[in-house]
Amino acid sequence: MSESNEGIEQPAQPESGTETSGISADSPASTLSHAAPLLLGVKLPIRVLLGRTQLCLREVAQLGSGSVVELDCSPNDPVQVIVNDKVIAHGEVVVVGGNYGVRITRIAGAADKPELEGHSELLDFSERLRG
Repeated sequence: MSESNEGIEQPAQPESGTETSGISADSPASTLSHAAPLLLGVKLPIRVLLGRTQLCLREVAQLGSGSVVELDCSPNDPVQVIVNDKVIAHGEVVVVGGNYGVRITRIAGAADKPELEGHSELLDFSERLRG
């Protein structure tokens, strides 16, 4: 008795010299793509760095209502938008309806180095995993 393979589909074989992506349904990349919609709803605290200064403990203790702390920047200097101790964008301060806001002027790229001291432990851990 001879068996026929007609009507039975065989899985496609890659041609020689071509590469396959190697992404399976159980791979981390696949899991990440399924998790992405869930992560998009996560709220993160955002900080805006206007400038810096250094004060002695005595000067900090003397601060009170109405005290002015002079920063190391001018009013027209760009501000940094920070998430998880990492600068993600630069912008300019604007007033919107009596509230302060930031108009994003530049998104930080991969070439931008973190400019903040004291990274969080989670950020340090993620950088070690990448490296």
